[in-house]
Amino acid sequence: MTVNYTRVMECEKLLTSTTKMPCDSISLDAKLCRTGSKLAKSEWTPCYDCYALAGNYLFPSVKNKQQRVLDFMNSDDFVEVMVCLIETRTYFRWFDSGDIQSQKMANDILDICERTPHCQHWLPSKEYKDWRQVLKKRKCPDNLCLRLSNPYANFPPQKDFTHTSTTYTDEKFVFGFMCPAHLHKEKYGVYSCRNCRACWDSNIPNISYIHRNKKKKRSEPNAKTKCSIVAINN
Repeated sequence: MTVNYTRVMECEKLLTSTTKMPCDSISLDAKLCRTGSKLAKSEWTPCYDCYALAGNYLFPSVKNKQQRVLDFMNSDDFVEVMVCLIETRTYFRWFDSGDIQSQKMANDILDICERTPHCQHWLPSKEYKDWRQVLKKRKCPDNLCLRLSNPYANFPPQKDFTHTSTTYTDEKFVFGFMCPAHLHKEKYGVYSCRNCRACWDSNIPNISYIHRNKKKKRSEPNAKTKCSIVAINN
């Protein structure tokens, strides 16, 4: 497929640049997260306090852009255009907001990663069922660190995925590598990665992120919440 230069330049404007990330990313409306939108109703899940459901993400201009991103990601030339856009990039994050919408989208992203071996990709996700199905049929590219996130704070990593992430409210629940972004905030005044690239590093099985609580919660989760999360994950 021949890619139009003007089309590539237009789509580049759809990429996201956040203060935390050392690279560009792409985002969808967090309300479209099929699993995350269910988890957002349950206390003690990271989605309950999702940063992408507040702040700048609520601006109409951001919502309009995310709709254009969704249209782009479902378009026939998505793979070809993204390969062109990533040609000059060495790191890329998928979904600073939102998640995959289908197995087709997951496969398209894997195609892009395979065709951009010079770039390190990181994709956090909670769409467990889709990824289980996709990875039954093909291998995850070496330059993609696909991290399946635990749906529940203070729980250990997912057992059936190679790379994972967890959240904690107490450091005794840190599993593996602890994301230093909050420490950078304390020391330098900015919540950012700085020179850390652990999330993209396939040699690190699990990343633990601090659960930055914004809503008041009960002291501990109730049985109903635990059961609903187990159902979502299976």
